[in-house]
This record gives sequence, C-alpha cells and structure tokens, in this order.
Amino acid sequence: MLLALLLSPRPNLAEDAVPGGKTISGAERDRWFEEDRKRQKGVTGLSAAVVQRKRDPLLKNEAVSRGKLSFRKPASLRWEVESPERRIVVMDGRTVTNYYPKRKEAERRDMQDDFASSATLGLFESGISSSLPELERRFQVDLSRSDNEVVLRLIPRSKMLSRVIASIRIHQDPVEGSPRRIVVEGARGDRTETTFSGVTLNPEFPPDTFSLRLGPEVRVTETGGPERNRVDGP
Repeated sequence: MLLALLLSPRPNLAEDAVPGGKTISGAERDRWFEEDRKRQKGVTGLSAAVVQRKRDPLLKNEAVSRGKLSFRKPASLRWEVESPERRIVVMDGRTVTNYYPKRKEAERRDMQDDFASSATLGLFESGISSSLPELERRFQVDLSRSDNEVVLRLIPRSKMLSRVIASIRIHQDPVEGSPRRIVVEGARGDRTETTFSGVTLNPEFPPDTFSLRLGPEVRVTETGGPERNRVDGP
C-alpha cells in the first residue's frame, strides 16, 4: 500500500527539505515529540479518503489510485481502492489479502514474507507515538515546520530497511497531529506519495470492516507461511 521497492542509487535527500520550513531541534524538538506522543496515545484508529501516486523509474507514467482507508489498533487495516480498478486490501497482522471483485480473484500472503506490508502496518500501528530515543534507534530523525504543517523525515539506520527505503516523510496537521501526506522514497529511485483527506480519528467502524469473507466463486492464491503456493477456487 505505502511501500514497495529494491536497489538503485538513493535519491538526493537534500531535495526532501520542506520549502520555507524551519528546522526544529534541541529542547523544542524533544518537547514536540513528547506532546505528540501523549496526544497519539488516545488515538485508536482513523479513517480517511486516500489518493496514492506511485512513480517508478522503470515505468513511463505515474500510477494513481483513489480509495478509502480504515485503520484500527491493534494491527487492523483496510484499504478500498475505487480506481483505476476496484480492489480491497485487508491486513490483520498475520496476513495481507488483496481481493479483486471484478476478476473474482484474491491473493493472500503471510505478512512475515511481505516486508513492505509489514512495514506499512507497523508505521500505522506505532506512528510516531514511540519515544524519540526509540525512534532514533531505528531512524535518523529530522523535524521541520512550515506555515501550516509539521514534517517528520525518517532515514532508516538498518541496512535491511535501507535496501528498500531511502526516506519516509510524514506531513502532519500541526494541531491534531493527524497525517496529511506520507512520502516514501524508494532506494531504487521510486516514490510513493499518499495523501489523506477527511481524516476522522477514532471513528465507529462497522463490525465487518476488518474481515474479508470470500465466496466459493473467488479463486484464492495463498503464498508464504506453512501452505505456500496453494490455490483454492472453482
């Protein structure tokens, strides 16, 4: 959903700076993180309209998808893509399922074998509610403020993660702390930008929001875990 990547030169990270932004450092940065961590403790979920734009150096055109995102702690995420093709993505912390209603096809993968999905869910799960020292163990952390938003930039310290991700920028509402935009720069020059609108914190979700019941007419391919490459369906 938010992440997908592998190998190639890292982009020029200096270009990631927020235009006209002011770097937040020292005691002011520590205070901002502590206040935001406390604020996010009360957030158990969110819903939002989402527009995602993907650029890949191997592809000529930018891929744009639109839909609705629902997230609830712990580890429950649903993304309903309306265009260009209807698709429902559900993550439950153990598996990620991609369902294509028009094709009557679905793919279910073990999240232990899907690094990008695991990283995506982990990002939503912890957000920046981690303490600053904990966050800095995993990332180089830069914080800046422009006229109407605060931008957190994370550069992975892990060699494994840095093979996939060059940087993550999280653009936030300066008052509520809710996400407005997440930009993931891939290590091979690709880029995924996810923009959120109509963000609702702690919404009431229908009971079946994070479950996906597939009828017998749906061809399901399962990969990863103990039952690799199994295909169910008519």
